[in-house]
Amino acid sequence: MSTIINAAENPQLANQLLEDVNKLVSQEVAGSIPEVVIPSLPDTTVTLAAGLIDPFAGTVSTTAEVRELNGADEEAIAKLSDPGKALLAILERATVSIGEEPATKQLLGSLLAGDREALLLAIRKATFGSEVEVSTVCDKCPELQTFKIDLDKDVEVKKLDDPIRDRRFTVELKAGPAKVNLPTGDVQTQIINATDKNSAELDTMLLAACVTEIGDQPVLNANRIRTLGITDRRLLLDEIAKRNPGPQLSEIKKACGTCGQEVYLPLTLAELFRQ
Repeated sequence: MSTIINAAENPQLANQLLEDVNKLVSQEVAGSIPEVVIPSLPDTTVTLAAGLIDPFAGTVSTTAEVRELNGADEEAIAKLSDPGKALLAILERATVSIGEEPATKQLLGSLLAGDREALLLAIRKATFGSEVEVSTVCDKCPELQTFKIDLDKDVEVKKLDDPIRDRRFTVELKAGPAKVNLPTGDVQTQIINATDKNSAELDTMLLAACVTEIGDQPVLNANRIRTLGITDRRLLLDEIAKRNPGPQLSEIKKACGTCGQEVYLPLTLAELFRQ
């Protein structure tokens, strides 16, 4: 009786079987012909930092499945000149499932922004691999150097201690305590599609979507956010950025090969898909 393994559904098991085959081949033909090496399949399972909440069951799904981008995806994405919209298309086309549910725009929109970034990073690794090369100059060394980054090992992933409660927090402002939600995919999409807005207007959109109360008064529209002082607005934006879970691509650093000093090598998802 034979067992059929679906590699797309269980890449870890498939990779283990491939490794076992390599070992058996090596043992059988040792000393006669070179070992046959079967390449590993990319791991397409993603562990989400926050996860998808089921409001009825009160549970959180923290796993998802992605796939490698193919030629049809490449053709569709190449038609999009805006990097943000291209990343949205990649996410929607190559995310297979979240928990036990097939991935839909609605489910993706309800994920926290950091979890969506984790999915995009996994799609990048499944498509192009986990290695990235970045060329830059160390502050102490004048020579241009090329650093190799392993997206599996060199990217810190921030998680929520409590995936349900930590989505909401309070920030003390001059205007009073503000209750804030971490941004979701729906908020991200609204901002990406607001191509006619400047950076300050986009900040207002983000805060209007995330801040629910200021000084015990509900935030009903963007006008309340516009009346906040600049210091309060910046404090809110800093707290949101600091608390966002997911891959910390802006915090990558490697030791200089000449002097040993740590060099910051920030990356963006758009840059990763241009590699």
